[in-house]
Amino acid sequence: MGTSSESVETSTRLYRRELPGAGYVAIDLTRSSDDTEGARGDDNSRFRLFVERRADEERRVGHNPPMVAEFAGDHRAAEVGELYRMAADNAALARALIEWQSRQRRATDD
Repeated sequence: MGTSSESVETSTRLYRRELPGAGYVAIDLTRSSDDTEGARGDDNSRFRLFVERRADEERRVGHNPPMVAEFAGDHRAAEVGELYRMAADNAALARALIEWQSRQRRATDD
């Protein structure tokens, strides 16, 4: 019986808050199955910041919220703190969404 070199990613929600008006912001930690450091993250971990703008749960089905920031690395890195600061700052989230929309438009124009 052979062994598989595939790694399965698991995601843990570390932070979530409702946004004024509608939607939410969330930070997820994604790790592959071969990570051994546990839920706190390690060098193979990815911290992702998502902004869901849809108020209606039914409209969210089948759509992933925009990932506006991502950091790969150790949970002790300063960048992880920056993700939390961004998640708490509505103006920073608005800027990140505008940048995300610009990247999406450029990708479809190419």
